[in-house]
Amino acid sequence: MRRVNTLEKASAQFFYSAIAERLFTNTWYSLVTKLDKNGEETFMNYGFAELEGTKLELAPRFEVHRCAVQLYHHVLSHAAVRGKDVLEIGCGRGGGASYAAANLHPRRYVGLDINKTAIAFDRRFYGEQKNLEFIAGDAHALPFGGDAFDVAVNVESSHHYRDLSAFLGEVHRVLKPGGTFLMACFPRKNELSLLREPLGRSRFTCVLEEDITPNVLRALEIDSARREDAIGRLCPAPLRTFGREFAGVRGSELYESFASGKRRYLNFVLQKKT
Repeated sequence: MRRVNTLEKASAQFFYSAIAERLFTNTWYSLVTKLDKNGEETFMNYGFAELEGTKLELAPRFEVHRCAVQLYHHVLSHAAVRGKDVLEIGCGRGGGASYAAANLHPRRYVGLDINKTAIAFDRRFYGEQKNLEFIAGDAHALPFGGDAFDVAVNVESSHHYRDLSAFLGEVHRVLKPGGTFLMACFPRKNELSLLREPLGRSRFTCVLEEDITPNVLRALEIDSARREDAIGRLCPAPLRTFGREFAGVRGSELYESFASGKRRYLNFVLQKKT
C-alpha cells in the first residue's frame, strides 16, 4: 500500500477546501477531459460492488469500468426507465448516460452538465447513439419546460451545488407528476444534515433512503489499482495527488473517510406527487 507523505496530506486537505471548490472544480473537470483525449476514463463515479448476488453481464466496452457501470445500474434499477424520457443532471464524461441509453432502453436520455468542455467531448464521443443527447446547462436553472421528464438522475454531483434546495426545486419542476428522482450522493463536509434538511423541505416524497457505503468502499478497493495506473499515465506528476483524491484510490482521504465511517454514501429515491 502506498505511503502518503505530509505534502500529499496537505494537498488532499486543500483539494476539499472551500477555496479549492470556488477556484477550480469546473477547471479540474475540464482538465480531465483535456488530459484524457482518447476517452479512456468515461466514468467518474466511485462505483458499486455487489456484496452478494448475480453478476451483471456487460459488453466489452463497459467491462473495464464494471464497478462504475454497476453504480448506474443499481441507481437506475429503482425506476421504470424503458420507453421513458430520462434526464441526467451532472453527466460528466457521459459513460453512465451511454450505458443507460444503450442497455436500459429509454425513449430519450438527456445528459446535462455545466462543463462545456465535457459536453463537447460527450457529443463527439457518443454521437452515434440515437436516443442520447447532451446539453450544457446549470443544475440550478434547468433549460427545460415543466413536466418534461419521467425520470431524473443525479450521480455524485450534488455536493458541488451551491444551493441544494434550489436544485431540488428545479428537478421537481421538470419532472412529470408521479415522476421519479434518483440521487446517489454524499455530503462534501461529511454532514448528513446537509442532505436530509433540504430533502425534508422539498416537495418530493422520499420513497427510499439507502446507505450503500459498503458497496462503494468495496468498489474502490476492487478498482484502486486500475485507477492508480490511469493517474500515472494520464496525469502530470504535480497533479497526481489531486488525481488520487478525485479518484478515491486506497490511501486517499476520501477512501479512508468511507472506510472509517466518517463519510456515508447514500442513495435516494424521491417521487413527485401526482
